[in-house]
Amino acid sequence: MWSAIKWFFRALVRVIKAIRLIISTLLLLLLLTVVVMLLSSEETLVLPDHGALTLAISGSILEKEGSASPKRMAQRWLSGDNTPPPLTLKQIKDALELAKTDERVGALVLQLQDMSESSMTKLDEVGDAIEAFKASGKPVYALGDNYTQSQYYLAAHADKILLNPAGGVTIEGLGVYRLYYKSAFERFNITPHVFRVGSYKSFVEPYIRDDMSQESQEDTQLWLGQLWQHYQDQVTRLRHIPSDHISPSKEQMLSRFAKAKGDLAQYALEQGLVDKLATRSEMQALVGEQVGWNKQDHQYSSLEVTHYLAHNQARMKGAPESIPAVGIITASGAIMSGDSATPNSINDKQLSQLVHEARQDERIHALVLRVDSPGGSAFAAEQIRQALLAFKSSGKPLVISMGSTAASGGYWIAADADKIYAAPTTLTGSIGVFGLFLTFEEALHKLGLNTDGVGTTDFVGAGLTTGLPKHMQQMIQMSVEHTYNQFVSIVAKGRNMSPAAVERVAQGHVWTGQMALELGLVDELGNLDSALIGAAELANLAEFDVKPIKLPQSAKEKLFSQLMGENALSNEAWLGVLPQALRPAAHQLQQQVSHLSQLDDVRGQYVLCVPCQGF
Repeated sequence: MWSAIKWFFRALVRVIKAIRLIISTLLLLLLLTVVVMLLSSEETLVLPDHGALTLAISGSILEKEGSASPKRMAQRWLSGDNTPPPLTLKQIKDALELAKTDERVGALVLQLQDMSESSMTKLDEVGDAIEAFKASGKPVYALGDNYTQSQYYLAAHADKILLNPAGGVTIEGLGVYRLYYKSAFERFNITPHVFRVGSYKSFVEPYIRDDMSQESQEDTQLWLGQLWQHYQDQVTRLRHIPSDHISPSKEQMLSRFAKAKGDLAQYALEQGLVDKLATRSEMQALVGEQVGWNKQDHQYSSLEVTHYLAHNQARMKGAPESIPAVGIITASGAIMSGDSATPNSINDKQLSQLVHEARQDERIHALVLRVDSPGGSAFAAEQIRQALLAFKSSGKPLVISMGSTAASGGYWIAADADKIYAAPTTLTGSIGVFGLFLTFEEALHKLGLNTDGVGTTDFVGAGLTTGLPKHMQQMIQMSVEHTYNQFVSIVAKGRNMSPAAVERVAQGHVWTGQMALELGLVDELGNLDSALIGAAELANLAEFDVKPIKLPQSAKEKLFSQLMGENALSNEAWLGVLPQALRPAAHQLQQQVSHLSQLDDVRGQYVLCVPCQGF
């Protein structure tokens, strides 16, 4: 029975991977040709004597570097697209830190039109870096044809926000919406088998309901409301405007929009959301007057972040080997077992190996694990936790730095740390467990297909085509309850709380970092830098270097990961071929299919917070 269930979910993953592999293979020769042409024709960039640093964010802000796939490079080359590659949070912070004291950099320009919706936590860290740059006395400009909600949140940190007269600012608010399948399953005779502990563990709801439960609504509204209040507070502080200019009532919106005669750009100007309406050429002129001009392309003199960092490698060299170090490992993505993990997930075997290396490295006196994960496989999370416990047994301090999300399995691996740091907007908690199996015996019977046979025990034959007998369902539920009790026990021991106290904040509840601090689930509010300093203090280090710990890759492995990796056939690529009107629904469906592909636990048990992702 277990093997049949595992086969079903692994088959889903194999189908997705097979399709990606076939398409990638067909494009292989073309891609290699284009890459060679790209590499041979790349221009040498010269750092201008004086100019602006351009922060052009494309896609999402990353926790760790991904591979720049040849497919994406080919698309950009063939279309003449000069969109910069995605940036990591570290790249952005490093560049702004260097630029604020660099006499050649006269201003910072934010170009955010290609930035995807990003989590509040990452946006706050970038915003703090922009504020630190502004403190140097150098101006910050935001230039945009349009601004989405996330783009505007960063733009609000600028001294001047310029908007194209034909554009607008879109601030809608935050929401969680999912597709629900109960009626569809009944129509097509698909039987969902759901096992869970935690009234607020909502992943399974779409498979057994046609709407969101009251418990899920209450829990989601609580943390969603806190994030939205944080957004409003920050923008009102930065722009010196009342909150109803950011989140007006529908009556206020209609009245003010009518006053602006339906002009989105004029409305944004009148509400104080932007400072000036300017065409693209007028924007260029404004910045050019400040920093000078590039005579070759008649644009304001500037350099993009990745090129700026490349020119400043010498200034970024680490401390001598004699200086003790705090190690840092980044764990980003869903937690999955090694054999089925994807490039953008947390591979339990690889992460455990990195933790072991940190334990053996004599230069490393403490470890910071940066967790940005909604959780995943309960089994894989426990393997990582065991590796972290082995690290702690060496006597070296272990500190957790929570990113945007460290929920469910993300909290499972964090609970035993000596100290936990979270941002106020981190989503954490979600202490609950579920299992989900779909069987198709009724659907197949309607088609005239039936499974029958004999077995030696009552535990043989259960599976996708035969269903789950009552006694098997009872066993699975008991196993899920055992895993939940184990989760509660881990948190109680790691956080020095009683099981009863943990139970009060468990049951699948999601908490923001601010709430988690009040509940005792984290120790301090702070970013990665705060965690590094905290780890050094625990290790009694007067001075220290930061040593990233990464898996080494051979040239062959790098090429293979680029050609066949997750980025080679990105979600954005296939969504881009659809009509604009269909993309939101297609994106929502793709996300839920993607969540199913993460269900790879050997026992079919998951510690995963789906609503947490993306905030």
